[in-house]
Amino acid sequence: MALMMEESYDDLAGLRERAKHEVSKVVVGQDRTVELMLIAALAHGHVLLEGPPGSAKTLLGRAVAHMLGASFKRIQFTPDTTPTELNGQNTIRAGEHVFLPGAVFTNVLLADEINRTPPRTQAALFEPMGERQVTIDGKAHKLPDPFLVIATQNPYEHEGVFPLPEGQLDRFLFKIELDYADAESELAMLNLPHKGIAPDMLGEVRPLLGVVGLDKARQELESTEVPEYVGRYIVAVGRRTRELPGVELGVSSRAMIHLVSAAKANARLNGRSAVTIEDVREMAPYVLRHRLIVSPGTSTDEVLLEALSSVPVPVSPSLELA
Repeated sequence: MALMMEESYDDLAGLRERAKHEVSKVVVGQDRTVELMLIAALAHGHVLLEGPPGSAKTLLGRAVAHMLGASFKRIQFTPDTTPTELNGQNTIRAGEHVFLPGAVFTNVLLADEINRTPPRTQAALFEPMGERQVTIDGKAHKLPDPFLVIATQNPYEHEGVFPLPEGQLDRFLFKIELDYADAESELAMLNLPHKGIAPDMLGEVRPLLGVVGLDKARQELESTEVPEYVGRYIVAVGRRTRELPGVELGVSSRAMIHLVSAAKANARLNGRSAVTIEDVREMAPYVLRHRLIVSPGTSTDEVLLEALSSVPVPVSPSLELA
């Protein structure tokens, strides 16, 4: 196992293809989503998967957790899910105060149907997602590192659901909108091994990183160069979203930081040590779209396209010299 893990994080560009191959053993036709979830894991980011019932959101989350090789827990959100179930509680056993950790004490937490639990419970994830810790009775408890939330929601549910507040959405690096796979992929699904209706290949997904490997891969990301002209472009795009007609709330400063992190991971997975404008443009829809609040009749996609295209691209110093 050690040799397999070391081989993986030495070549992040190769890791992308291997990750897609492993996950495709149980989920077919979602290669792009697997790439994005790998980028999020490398960039210390959380992921919100949104799609119709039966689009393999939960299975995809489990498969990616297996592929990462990290500890994993799943919690099914319901209207009666409590903050204590997530974060834990203090109790007394044999006369001593004992802390009982909740579901967030893991490396990968699959928060299934996150919008089916009330705002009070949703808010219990603010601190874990933002600060990688929980505070119970005034004492902070650090979460395992890495800590990644993969949340799912069904956009077609309108009864018994609680839309995520803007503050919660802003803590997700990516919001990925899943659709049904194409016809060929759905045909391939029929040929996967099943026990009844349940897939029978999840145990065949090989762990490619593990905690140590993921940490080393993240260190490689930290050394990724972000040229000044790319940074200026990111800031200009973010600020532009706050000025466009029909926008009630543009993207936050946190969103710009998230966009830098995602662009770094995208560059590394493409075999480059420096971020380009194209990395930014490729990641921007997944990082920024869910953070925009627009007035009725205004499209977030149109706003984002306008922001990306209307901001002049700063000239790289190397291009000026050329």
